[in-house]
Amino acid sequence: MSIPKLDELSRRCQKPDSTRIGNWMARRITRPLALRVTRVVLPLGVSAHAVTLSAWAAGLAAAFSFGWGSIGGWLLGAALLQLWYLLDHVDGQLARYRGAESLDGAALDYLMHHTLNLLLPVGVGWGFAGGGHSIWLLAGLAWGTGSLLIGLVNDARYKSFIKRLKRLRGELRVIGGGGGRPVPPKPLPLHPKAALAWCVRKFCEPHFVMNALTLLAILQWLLADPSLFIGRVYLAGMAFLAVAAAAAVIIRSLRRGAAEEEFAAWFQLPDGSSLTFKDGWWSVTSDDVEGAASKSGALNEIRSEASR
Repeated sequence: MSIPKLDELSRRCQKPDSTRIGNWMARRITRPLALRVTRVVLPLGVSAHAVTLSAWAAGLAAAFSFGWGSIGGWLLGAALLQLWYLLDHVDGQLARYRGAESLDGAALDYLMHHTLNLLLPVGVGWGFAGGGHSIWLLAGLAWGTGSLLIGLVNDARYKSFIKRLKRLRGELRVIGGGGGRPVPPKPLPLHPKAALAWCVRKFCEPHFVMNALTLLAILQWLLADPSLFIGRVYLAGMAFLAVAAAAAVIIRSLRRGAAEEEFAAWFQLPDGSSLTFKDGWWSVTSDDVEGAASKSGALNEIRSEASR
């Protein structure tokens, strides 16, 4: 198999707008670097699923390494996290090059992310919990649970879409991109409250956590701090921020009615129709039919009253 040149590989492997969409590290460093790794492994016939599983293993090994609670464990964990993030881009590039993108591959990728969102913070907390200091393990669990919930909000919303569609009588129009497409990163808002919320969300994003842990590992190694004091401060801070961010995301979503709003954007009713719920089923009904039924019901009530 001939190895394609980088420009051809980029055209076939990268997502549309790959230089504009996503965080700075992904756009400027990881995607170009992953492209070179993809170029190496492509002739080997490695599947995208195999790379995803390799990334998953690297991430789990990173969580285990942080669980040692030592400077060496933090340095190894940080290196494994960087490898995880790199492989997490390679699998998609392989699938796109081969025209083999699938829902199964996407589902596997999501499972990997949700697993690490929970287990990485738990691993950090476990490393500090030696000697019976279980408060650190609880802090890691709080951080991990918050991170997991943030990642699950959209997934749970889309699962609720499928639940409704399974109990739907009639047809809806599927609007491609109706729920929104990826957009370039937004700058820091100027309003103090909005800026604070923006920063909290950023601090909880996987790539930010990965790089923060990497920098802290290097800093603690340079300071030769066996107690890992800075890491403990970071864990305590993230335990609070992740839970607060998760609560804010869930509450805001409920207040907005985000699930109903996005469902209506993705799945639109035919003109002159309404979506109604009755007897456990959602039905697409014509407004004319519904109006006629309403009038018929009202007329029957009038007749019933008259006959009394």
